[in-house]
Amino acid sequence: MPRDETRTTAPVSHGEAVYRRLKTELVHQDIPPGARILEIEIAARMDVSRTPVREALRRLESDGFVQRIGKGRLVATPAGPDDLGDIGLLRVELDGLAARLMARRATLRDWAELENLATRIGESDHSVSEAHIQFHRGIYAVGFGPRMSIFVDNHILPFLDVAVNPGNGETDAIASCDTHRKLLAALSRGDADRAAAAARSHAVSGLKAARKLRS
Repeated sequence: MPRDETRTTAPVSHGEAVYRRLKTELVHQDIPPGARILEIEIAARMDVSRTPVREALRRLESDGFVQRIGKGRLVATPAGPDDLGDIGLLRVELDGLAARLMARRATLRDWAELENLATRIGESDHSVSEAHIQFHRGIYAVGFGPRMSIFVDNHILPFLDVAVNPGNGETDAIASCDTHRKLLAALSRGDADRAAAAARSHAVSGLKAARKLRS
C-alpha cells in the first residue's frame, strides 16, 4: 500500500479465512437474511475447530453482518429494501471524495505504487482479485489521512469489497488492468473535480455490473 514500507503479505489465519468466507456467503445471501447461525454447524462444514468460527462470528457481529436476538440466538442480519443500491451509492460517494483528496495529496511515489497495484490486477485470474481490492484501498490510503484510512478499512470496506465490484464487471484480468490504469491516469492529472468525476463514474459502473449479476 502507498506510504507503508513495513506492510508485508502474511499467511491468512483460520479465523480470517472463516471470516472472509462467511462474509461472502452473508453478502451474497447464500446464508439467507434471518437464518440462524450455529457455530458447531459452521465448524463442521468448513472443517475447522470452533475457535476460529467463534472469532469470525465476533467480527461479523461487530461489522453488522450477524446479530443476536432473543436469548442470544445468532442470525444473519435481515436485508433492507435495497442494500446493494445503498452500499453502491456509498461507494460512489466515498470513491469520489478519496479521488478528490488524492489529486491534491499524492506524491510521485504514491502514483508509482498505485501503478504497480494496477499492473498486479492484470496478473490475476479473478475478476475481483486481491490486487483489485488493494488498488482501491491504495487510493483511500493516499486520499485520506491515517486515522480515516483505518476507520474506512475497519468499518466500511467489509461491506464494500464483497458487495460491490470495484471495477466495471470485466471478467478479463488484462481488460480490468487497462481500465484501472485509465482511471489512475485520470486521477493523476492534478484536477480534483475531474478526478472525483472519474472515480464516481468508475464506481457507478461497478454498481451496474453488480446489479446485473444479481438480476
